[in-house]
Amino acid sequence: MTVRNRESGASLVVVMMVVAGLTLVGLGLLASATLSLSSTDAERDDAERRFIAEAGLQRMAGDITCSLAGSPALGRIFDNLVMLHGTHGRSRGPDGVAGTEDDVGRDYVRVPHGRGSFTIDILTFPETVEEARRLEFVDIQIRSTAELDGQKSTLSGVIRVGLRPSRVFDNAYLMDNHAWMDGWPCGSLYIHGNLRANGDVRLAGSCVRGRGTPLYERVTGTDLVGRIHDGGIIAAGAITGAQSCEGDYAVAANRHEHEDRVRMPNLSDLSLYVRAAREWNGGSAGPDGIWGTSDDTGGSTLQVWDKGLGRYRTYRACIGCNVGPDGVWNTADDLYGRDGLPGTDDDESPFMILDGRIQPIIIDGPVVIGSPGPDGVWNTADEYDASGLRPMTGAVIILGRVSGQGSIYSAGNIYIPDELAYDAPPLPHLPGSGPPPGTGYPNGPSTLFPSMAEEDIEAWLALTSTSPPAGAYRVRDADMLGLFARENIVIGRFTGGLHWDEVDAWLANPDNESREDLGADRLPNTLDADEGNGVWDVRTYGADGANQCGSGLRPAGYAPGDVVPGSGEDLDGDGRFDDRITRGSVDAYGLPSGGPSSFAFPLNINDRLDYTAADPNSAPPLDTDGDGAIWRGSPLWTDASTSHTWAEVAPDPPQFDSLQAVLYSNHAIVGVALAGPSGLHEYYGAVIARVESLFGSATTVFSHDPRLLGGARGYGIFLPRELEVQVRSWKSE
Repeated sequence: MTVRNRESGASLVVVMMVVAGLTLVGLGLLASATLSLSSTDAERDDAERRFIAEAGLQRMAGDITCSLAGSPALGRIFDNLVMLHGTHGRSRGPDGVAGTEDDVGRDYVRVPHGRGSFTIDILTFPETVEEARRLEFVDIQIRSTAELDGQKSTLSGVIRVGLRPSRVFDNAYLMDNHAWMDGWPCGSLYIHGNLRANGDVRLAGSCVRGRGTPLYERVTGTDLVGRIHDGGIIAAGAITGAQSCEGDYAVAANRHEHEDRVRMPNLSDLSLYVRAAREWNGGSAGPDGIWGTSDDTGGSTLQVWDKGLGRYRTYRACIGCNVGPDGVWNTADDLYGRDGLPGTDDDESPFMILDGRIQPIIIDGPVVIGSPGPDGVWNTADEYDASGLRPMTGAVIILGRVSGQGSIYSAGNIYIPDELAYDAPPLPHLPGSGPPPGTGYPNGPSTLFPSMAEEDIEAWLALTSTSPPAGAYRVRDADMLGLFARENIVIGRFTGGLHWDEVDAWLANPDNESREDLGADRLPNTLDADEGNGVWDVRTYGADGANQCGSGLRPAGYAPGDVVPGSGEDLDGDGRFDDRITRGSVDAYGLPSGGPSSFAFPLNINDRLDYTAADPNSAPPLDTDGDGAIWRGSPLWTDASTSHTWAEVAPDPPQFDSLQAVLYSNHAIVGVALAGPSGLHEYYGAVIARVESLFGSATTVFSHDPRLLGGARGYGIFLPRELEVQVRSWKSE
């Protein structure tokens, strides 16, 4: 695939947000200046100085946001602010105060603008990279001083650059594409929450029954603050064919066209989530200062029952990315886990089988499963094998019951071969009208509409197992699981089960195109510029350090000519071209052979595949720690077997009432699963992907978990983050 440099990119949204905010300030100042022009020359000069000062603020805000653009490593998102300080010479002089006359090296001193000039100071910034990496947000105070005819005017402002939980999770179903919901007869599809797309929502001949989840600016505790609208069907493009919808979806006020796109979190670099996992419960690197050694404290936990041992194994924080007792990455002891001992319960692998069919999987906080490869840095070339596959870096198989609140970040695919359900689900299942408020809804999947009245949602969010009468309700302390895959989420027996030909057909349909050749709007079949031209249109870093904005800084680890992650047609933000997503296949050795965009997996699911002999496939999977062993998974099948085939663990097809988890992939969510004993087949939580191909039963339900509103703050799930830039304040000095 040819690569072509192009100016477009999602990261520009951040810059535009700031520029838009500054433009509003500029318009206000300009209006004020216009009124003053009929006055004295002094008043005219004063207005012009203020306008020049505002231009200086725009210049600096652009540099700040450009310093952040195109960096996939959210865990290091503020590093460039430190470098920006160095570049623009915010070095304090002898007086020790930033922004005073003895500061040295400022390159924005008396920059000509119109009849005058401006000088810029950044008054606050992270002092060191280490400090920057500990921050959730940075408030940057900027001061711009304009000079004209020997007179000065000064404006100052504060820009907050931070990370927030992504807003994609405010929806029951969201596609970073067109959402195709056509052809569903009445009584076959129910959506309890928002149906949203970053393209069109197309409902031709469909009788979808739905009730939206109201959107709010924020959630504080259980208080919903700043209602935006009632939710419903939301499209960045058009909503077509909705005349047969039922429930709230039938009401025009609940259809929202041409809304802003919601940005998909980039999971190509998992360093932020590794940090969050390690620091969970007050975790630290211990006295040696090295993460992944035996003196680490705290951290998130994942417990999986081992029938052979007759007890739980406990894993912590990042499974597959510890350095082992020697403190050196990519050596033979990396698999030993936190205790530093071989052959013990916490031995790790970048491929994990999580089987909760006999005893529930127990989770507390975010857990990362996968390996960043021999160099220890995420999203680099050594995570791929010779054929472009990443088959053993973070693959997860999970089924059975789950207890606790947490999330699994997988560096590869997540496979759900059979039922996955909460051990202690929310009671009631969704908010009801009561009495008391928030109660009254059934305790399981239902086609009844939940109550989306604000007081009922707030009351439901506040319910715990101690709410009177004790034991009748459980919401805030109920189980909650996020499954967040860097690659795909696959449900059912994908190796040859029933109806998978239909899954394949929809993945191959041009209307559901996933190949990164979609043009400027990143949507299929819109016939926009560059769509389908056989060229991967992206930006690359220039030799002068230019990033996606055309100026600013190149993030650490990137060289001139490298693709700016997330720019142009790089939809998943990994800096690598992705072909159409396919099911793939396995070869005669049982190894994946479907190409770099397939989600194939070995036919036999072993606890250990050790290729110490001759290479059977000419392109073996990666040996991440150099010991000759591949996919060193722990034998965690609940029947104590060390090997299973897909046919043994994945019914054909699986049938269950409710798949309970928040599902997110910036690639595909695919699968085949039918209704359980209730006659319903529900996805409870959220289904968020670039594309999906799900084959379901006659009655399918998508139910949004309202605990996700406002970013699920206060819960153990720790949602994927996105960059946010806010203009906090402006004033004239």
